[in-house]
Amino acid sequence: MKIAIAGSGQKVLLLSESLLREDHRLVIINSIKEECEILSLTNDAVVICGDGSKKYILDDAGIYGFDLMIAVQPNDSDNLVTCLLAKNVYGISRTFANVVNPRNLKVFNSFDINTSVSAAYELAYIIEQVTLEENRISFVPLNEKNMNLAEVTIADGYSSCGRKIMDLFIPQNVIIGCIIRESKTLVPTEKTVISAGDRIMLFTETDKLNDVIRLFTGGES
Repeated sequence: MKIAIAGSGQKVLLLSESLLREDHRLVIINSIKEECEILSLTNDAVVICGDGSKKYILDDAGIYGFDLMIAVQPNDSDNLVTCLLAKNVYGISRTFANVVNPRNLKVFNSFDINTSVSAAYELAYIIEQVTLEENRISFVPLNEKNMNLAEVTIADGYSSCGRKIMDLFIPQNVIIGCIIRESKTLVPTEKTVISAGDRIMLFTETDKLNDVIRLFTGGES
């Protein structure tokens, strides 16, 4: 696929590594010069330094007819403009936008942005339902019914540390998307051994979240 990413920060670095590993053609549009220099040196993506919500920058990026636009800029209005330009000017039918302020989620949906995610969405529900060890576990409710993206950072004392994934008896509807280990992204298999410091990225239904966390931590959620 031909994919464009507009944004900055660690999430762009991780996204680009994962997508390039799958042999996608990738263009990154980043407004931070220092990050552009690092991205240019560390991967094979085309890197454009500039504001991804500006048409002349997108023109320079050469994204006409791409398959997917991913907008993960820190400002909701920039992400909305980027996705609308992608759809209406550059013929990109599929768009993904990060929504920082959950109050803006309806706005994105009204403009037919294909996928919108808010890290702050239903925050009160999260606080009420889950009490997690500080700096070890975090999760984000997705804009899909009853689904969450969770991250568990493995500590030495966790029950999963040193064990193979196949030995954890993970429920069928829980998906381990990747493992981040020492700044490298791994696609796990059933024989992958979990190590201390691993960051496990997984997708799970809300009602299974606590049980899944206990599989990795061995403790109470």
